[in-house]
Amino acid sequence: MKNSRYLFFYLAALLFAACKKDDAPANGVIREVIFESDKQEISAGDSIVFKDYSDGYVTHWNWTFEGGTPEASTLSAPKVIYDEPGIYEVTLEVRNADMEKVLTKKAYIKVDYNRVRADFTSAAAVYFQQEDVPFRDTSAGRPETWAWEFTPVHGGATLRSTVQHPVMRFSDTGFYRVTLRASNPQFADEVVKENFIRILDPSSISADFTSDQPATYAGGKIRLKDASVGKPSAWEWKVEGAETFTSTEQEPEFTFTQPGRYKVTLTVRNPFNSNTKTADKFLLVVPADDLSAFVPFNYTAVDAGPNAIATSAVGGGVTFGQSDRLGKPGQTATFNGSSGILLADHAALNFGTGNYTISVWVKTTSTAKMMLWQESGRNGAKDNQTWLRLNDNANDRQMRFCLEDGSGSTIMNLGGTGKVNDNAWHHVVAVRDGLTTLVYIDGIRVGMTTAPALRNVSNGQDFKIGFQEGAAANSSYFAGEIDDVIIYRKALTEAEVQALHQL
Repeated sequence: MKNSRYLFFYLAALLFAACKKDDAPANGVIREVIFESDKQEISAGDSIVFKDYSDGYVTHWNWTFEGGTPEASTLSAPKVIYDEPGIYEVTLEVRNADMEKVLTKKAYIKVDYNRVRADFTSAAAVYFQQEDVPFRDTSAGRPETWAWEFTPVHGGATLRSTVQHPVMRFSDTGFYRVTLRASNPQFADEVVKENFIRILDPSSISADFTSDQPATYAGGKIRLKDASVGKPSAWEWKVEGAETFTSTEQEPEFTFTQPGRYKVTLTVRNPFNSNTKTADKFLLVVPADDLSAFVPFNYTAVDAGPNAIATSAVGGGVTFGQSDRLGKPGQTATFNGSSGILLADHAALNFGTGNYTISVWVKTTSTAKMMLWQESGRNGAKDNQTWLRLNDNANDRQMRFCLEDGSGSTIMNLGGTGKVNDNAWHHVVAVRDGLTTLVYIDGIRVGMTTAPALRNVSNGQDFKIGFQEGAAANSSYFAGEIDDVIIYRKALTEAEVQALHQL
């Protein structure tokens, strides 16, 4: 009986081992090649990820992608880009040390054409008759055919081309309308650009000019830049204002010693023609005595004064698309209510207990409490600071001029006389002259107070334009236009303030 029991256990063990061997994976066996892709139909330029799902023991993969990039891969899950429309096959060869198998899927991937979006560029906007004019197709969607038309706006012969990047020569002068129709076998698109290029007679010229900067201070320099259209061979410049300059250089540089607005005239000549352009009040030169900083906001927020103090943007920064008080576009800064400009801390801005004047042009409609400018003040109340803020309320605090230190504050509150949020340009000037503080609006004194003691208004911190810096966070952001911020380390007289207002 005992031997029978041993025999039973022995036979059971043999049976268990046999079953376990049958269930175990057989190394070296690849039963079937299987692969899939995340997409089978795409547009040209798109990508597909392939994955191996073969049944069995696989150690190596060799993919072949007809029409794909890369054309081959040894990864188990490669990513492939198809740039050209078509129908393509995919092959996967898998192997291990004992065997290999191959699967090819015919017509597995379909690559369609892209939707076309026609567009083009040219190297310049103005050319001369019979000059080579290159055009470059920049259409999206991989077009395969192009139909160009070049039509004189004021009449003349229309030129055509079917090459992708044509180089044209034009006989008719004037502006041309350019049309491009780009297409592939599935899609087409057309773009028309009016007055895209201008063709000139080689002898014609048109005077024009710019400057490296339109504003400086007395003692500063401005370089005038020729921007004339055509081929002038001679230049005659005349700059007129508080002093007069002339030059025959193409791009002269002048040093201005007298403040004021300056008219610029340029006459250009060649052997066939001449032309003149005059721009009144084109340049601005501000007084330089004790000038600390001058931010004219002409296309950018930089200090054009003698100290060239570093500036930086806070929040989204400012933009320069609007016109200034003279109607010149781009020569004023727009503050959006969440941005500002910092002038880095500088000895010229650390007024201490000395005199100072801060002049600014402003245009706004906002009734929100907002700061025009602030010196120091990062540590909050009773920090050494000075500032000018608008709209603390709609009654007696429409404008506030503050001087503050640890011993107390001197604040001038202005009611209706301080109202400037009427969507018109206003010149606002704040002055400290000893114990006297003054505010001028549009050249007229609207407020004056006498402080009981001199306040130390600087604390080695940055100067802010368009917002208030506090101990916890920035606040009181300005919304509207600010222009020509001028800072002096002296008290301007009433006559000097009125002279600034006239600039």
